[in-house]
Amino acid sequence: MKRYFPGALLLIAMVYLCTTGFQCGSAELTSAKLYIQQKQWAKAEESLQKQIAKNDKDEEAWYLLGAVRLETKNYLGMNDAYTHALAISDVHKTDIAKNRMSSWASLYNEGVNFYNRGRDTASYYDKALDDFKTAATIMPDSANTYYVTSLAYYAKHDNDGARKSLETALAKKPDFGDAAKFLGQLDYVFAQGKMDAKDTAGAIAEYTKAASAFKTAYDANPNDTDNITNLIDSYERSHQLDKAATLTRDAVQKDPKNKLFRYALGVFLLKRDDYSGAVEQFNKALELDPNYTDATYNLGVAYLNWCVQMKAHIDKKAEAEKKGSKWGKDDTSYKEKFKMALPYLEEGVKNRPDDAALWTQLARLYAILNMPEKSKDAFAKVDSLMKAKK
Repeated sequence: MKRYFPGALLLIAMVYLCTTGFQCGSAELTSAKLYIQQKQWAKAEESLQKQIAKNDKDEEAWYLLGAVRLETKNYLGMNDAYTHALAISDVHKTDIAKNRMSSWASLYNEGVNFYNRGRDTASYYDKALDDFKTAATIMPDSANTYYVTSLAYYAKHDNDGARKSLETALAKKPDFGDAAKFLGQLDYVFAQGKMDAKDTAGAIAEYTKAASAFKTAYDANPNDTDNITNLIDSYERSHQLDKAATLTRDAVQKDPKNKLFRYALGVFLLKRDDYSGAVEQFNKALELDPNYTDATYNLGVAYLNWCVQMKAHIDKKAEAEKKGSKWGKDDTSYKEKFKMALPYLEEGVKNRPDDAALWTQLARLYAILNMPEKSKDAFAKVDSLMKAKK
């Protein structure tokens, strides 16, 4: 993270005094300048306040008051004084801008330090938030300040505060990819909460928000594979299936050697019960990376579901023809798909040894393929995993 060194910039007010000297002015202003030279900040502020009470249109008094408050780290007071000075004249506009930038950098860096310390002592997150909020007041157009503020809110488990900060960051900088990605993730969390509460309509609305945020992240960085997979998933969950289909196919067409894009399209097709298409994409992903464990697992699932689909179709056809087709009789072409699923599911449990659902699928597949001992062992593994969770 870029570091700033505000110490040198704090001398701006003093440089100003050295170059202007003690010009003719009120007794209060003259006293204030003397106190500033002596670094008696409290007395300098008192004199400047008296001068402003006499003449609130004295730009120099407001400017010097801001400089004094900067020295005492009263950043909000500094900012207010500078705002008054600029409303009267822009004679110190450049110096004020530099001092504000210096203050913002100091607060930002201090806030980051507190944020990092919050990992060990949670109360530091509040200190980080205070610094970030003050920094945002001084530099209200800094999108990055609102982004780090969202991180502090999130660390405090305040997702509402985090989301509002991210929305502000994106209002300041619409193509802020990291902020958009984080916002999409938060929207997704809110959507899952709605789903848990059985609020389907509310969940879809939140998933739609997530899709919008992930679309911004994807547009900002289309080469980040997380962005495309997040967007595809949120499109699906928000029932924007046409957009999901277009996105996945366009991604593969654009970069056919990207294993993750192949995998994402395979997952999409698998969910649509297009097992042939899913198998093709998972195989392509494995050609690109033979150790791609997720593709291996899902290839086995695709073959398994495919043969279940074939078996159901065969049974329905047999019933319609009143032939009474039963398991293992007549058309048994579906069994080849079961056999094809087996090595991928076996490889899957090697990579996911604690996945009870996967072991259950494998146990059933062993039974279908008349492998009773292996089926028994697999079901025993399922039992041991379920007991371990209790």
